[in-house]
Amino acid sequence: MKISSATFLLLVSFTGAAVIAETPTWSSDVACIIYSHCTGCHNASGIAPFPLTSYNDAYQRRESIASAVASKHMPPFPADQSTRSFAHANTLDAREIEGIVSWVKNDAPLGDPRAVPAPPTYSTSYQLPNPDFVGRIPSYTVTSDNDVYRVFVIPMNNTAQLTVESIEVYPGSREMVHHALIFQDTSDVPYKKDLQDPLPGYSAFGGTGSATSRLLYGYTPGQGAFRFAPGFGAVILPKSYIILQIHYPGGVRGQSDSTEVRIKYGPSSLRSVTTVPALNHSTTLTNGPLFIPANTVKTFYSKVTNAVDRTITGIMPHMHLIGRSIKAFFVTPKKDTVHLVDIPEWDFHWQYVYQFRKPILVPAGSVVYGEATYDNTENNPHNPNSPPKDVNRGEGTEDEMFLIYMNLSTYEPGDTDIVVDTASHAKHDASCFQTTSVVEESSPRIVDADPCPARDMALVDAPTGFVLIGLDGRVIRSSASATTEIPLGELSVGVYFVHTGTSVVRIVKE
Repeated sequence: MKISSATFLLLVSFTGAAVIAETPTWSSDVACIIYSHCTGCHNASGIAPFPLTSYNDAYQRRESIASAVASKHMPPFPADQSTRSFAHANTLDAREIEGIVSWVKNDAPLGDPRAVPAPPTYSTSYQLPNPDFVGRIPSYTVTSDNDVYRVFVIPMNNTAQLTVESIEVYPGSREMVHHALIFQDTSDVPYKKDLQDPLPGYSAFGGTGSATSRLLYGYTPGQGAFRFAPGFGAVILPKSYIILQIHYPGGVRGQSDSTEVRIKYGPSSLRSVTTVPALNHSTTLTNGPLFIPANTVKTFYSKVTNAVDRTITGIMPHMHLIGRSIKAFFVTPKKDTVHLVDIPEWDFHWQYVYQFRKPILVPAGSVVYGEATYDNTENNPHNPNSPPKDVNRGEGTEDEMFLIYMNLSTYEPGDTDIVVDTASHAKHDASCFQTTSVVEESSPRIVDADPCPARDMALVDAPTGFVLIGLDGRVIRSSASATTEIPLGELSVGVYFVHTGTSVVRIVKE
């Protein structure tokens, strides 16, 4: 084969500069970026207020698109990646941002209409088609014009301990569900709270209102099924409830939702991952209590010493409305500093479980630190009080929290070699300019695979091998062997490109 996957990425990185020097067009450059990073929310049934699934959609919104990506407000991914990159991060690199801004400055040209890529499709199909457990909340109709935080209780009726391998939150209304936190709980506290409220579920802002609720997963729009790192899973205790806290944004009054939680269990041999607030406002603050007087900006510090070797696979910081920044890192016994997460501009509306590309070893004796800054002044546009009021810790809307959840497991040799995200990320996510530009020294010939669309198998002419790449720029598969068949069964619905060295073959998987 002429081009290996590694060589291919080096070639397109080298040739990309020449391509972007020209005026970017929708067909050859910008559509790929929008479809890869934006349309997960910006589609007809998505949570975003307008779709971006066509050239006309993007052209009408071009100025706001350029402003949003230049300020890095969109796509929303608050964590800084200069010191720690994350698996499946939905971020734009500098070339992609520059390309969109340049496209808008040059009046957003369409380019060759014959080369416009097909937009992704958003069907009602599940990513976990055959789950072991399906729990659906009762139909709930929003009765407020403001943001609503509602907690729903789903009994699992499990008599034995189970291990979760993957979990999918499937919103009943993608427009309504802004984000959701999924907990498990063995107490009857949430159940009793539900019974006391005449409507489905009950109101709770920061958590579930139960001290025994344990976080499993956090869902945000555009996410698919969440899979724990290979070889790991979350234990569900016997007689557990699944607890969903769902945020319904303002502006959806009168609309109804019936969100599902779908769970796939794994073998009992999976390593147990526990999601715990390793750094928190109750036991690890060094300058507590968590109290922010009115008209002050205050930073709190938290630390804990790790007693045994642990593996951390993911992290989820949590604050409320006057939070401004939050970070976590640890210092090893050898005095090495290892960064875990840094969110310089906290936004309560965009909270994630940040999964690492590879699990991280936290050696015994390491000191884990957290820093959180709160701005309780009128300069904070998210401050719910005007004029500002004193803020204490608590779960209410106007209270505050300092929590950094971590996905932890006991360490075993080889953990840090486990690959969670196979993408090549020399500069974070591979640029769409890099994947749709040049394969060798001239522009590739783009043809469609047979059949188009395809379901199980695509027929291509690859006499020297191929590289299969997704719309997000990630190398999914490569081979140096000649082939005429590429199996598609495990791929998600969407558009893919096969680089054969002499041509680019577009595959549309249905």
